[in-house]
Amino acid sequence: MRVAYPSTAFGLADKPAWITQRLTTWHGIYGPRFDWRKQFPDDRPEAVIDFQNMVHGYWGTILSIDESMGRLIAWLKQTNQIENTIIVFMGDNGLLEGEHGMVDKRTAHDPSIRIPLIIRGPGIPAGKSISQQVLTVDIAPSLLELCGAEPLPGIHGRSWVNLIQNGDSGWRTSWFYHYNYEEQFPYTPNVRAIRTDDWIYIHYPTGTGGPDQHMAELYDLKNDPEETKNLISSAQHAEQILALQDELSWLMADTGLTAATAKMPLDKGIKAALPDQQIR
Repeated sequence: MRVAYPSTAFGLADKPAWITQRLTTWHGIYGPRFDWRKQFPDDRPEAVIDFQNMVHGYWGTILSIDESMGRLIAWLKQTNQIENTIIVFMGDNGLLEGEHGMVDKRTAHDPSIRIPLIIRGPGIPAGKSISQQVLTVDIAPSLLELCGAEPLPGIHGRSWVNLIQNGDSGWRTSWFYHYNYEEQFPYTPNVRAIRTDDWIYIHYPTGTGGPDQHMAELYDLKNDPEETKNLISSAQHAEQILALQDELSWLMADTGLTAATAKMPLDKGIKAALPDQQIR
């Protein structure tokens, strides 16, 4: 099956410059992981074999996991344990597959931070879909509650048991994401972002305490789910930006990440160097 680049792969004119700089790095669609000069025999320039092979390989991995889950569930049914078993099917991060010209993860764009989360078992309504945002840090308190165990004190996550059973009008409507620049993978700046139900605001602190050197990003995910238009320079959204900046600061401080404690490395810029062979 032929796989084309996603529509957002080349719409980078209103994005921060580091995203274009990343194109030819280890985490870019024109990087050394992909020989982008290779073409199909009919020489269609948009058909890049290496990129397509990566996507096919990812699909194959997911298919194998799905098949393994099917075998596990079949065994639980055969041994009469399925009704006493909680099954959680999820990922630890999203994955960029060409969106914004990038592969891998680490950024705060929606394809990088969204994960699958499917749960079945005692106390979990069958066939129900939840639109509210839950996080990986919610898994531990939720499983403990489902098992009737004592809650963990002083943790960041929240149990979603009441949310999925009865609904919860007080459930979170926003959360923060942060990532620190890695010298082994110098393809993504320091990232500080807030994701609400409808918006995502991303900025890139340098690590010096001074002004950001990279353009920030603002996306209206309700009307632009593929993040095609960066609204950060829109005067019409100036108040929205200030509100999101304030909420981001509050959310981070609420978990103890203040300017004094939330130390970050120095952003040394996007580089073309390859990671060490043993961690590729």
